[in-house]
Amino acid sequence: MIANHPDGNATAIMMELAPKLQAEYPGIINELNFNDWVFNNAGGAMGTMFILHASISEYLIFFGSAVGTEGHTGLHFADDYFTILAGKQLAASEGSLTPEVYLPGDVHHLQKGTYKQYAMPSGSFALELAQGWIPAMLPFGFLDTFTSTMDFISLYRTVYFTGKDMIRNLIRGKF
Repeated sequence: MIANHPDGNATAIMMELAPKLQAEYPGIINELNFNDWVFNNAGGAMGTMFILHASISEYLIFFGSAVGTEGHTGLHFADDYFTILAGKQLAASEGSLTPEVYLPGDVHHLQKGTYKQYAMPSGSFALELAQGWIPAMLPFGFLDTFTSTMDFISLYRTVYFTGKDMIRNLIRGKF
């Protein structure tokens, strides 16, 4: 899909990718729409996300920023696979003097128990898959609301979309 859009048009890439994911995982992947995107403030970084799938053991989202962002990845009990769709991601571990650079098509695998600083310039978007104990990740995604942004609207919408998906998947026996 990325190769089909050499101009890096993130919207076109997502519009092509989402139906293919739905076909591959029927009933599991939410239909992409642009009304259910929510701001996400976590680790000092701000972006926007669309929840394609959320369960107790994994989530799949589109994440990125039209204006760019930088922050802390967090330290989680889950493996995180960040596939760059458009733009790029820079990452660095403590003591690194040069950044890791991830371009469209590259996957930044943040292994369970590791953490980094990261940045995404404006127009960068990714498909993010986290697999592991997802409930332990939720405070990371919520705490910036209480400590800095006070954006309870985005927090409510995040809890609503995540909870709705997790409960739906639990009822279906998907953990």
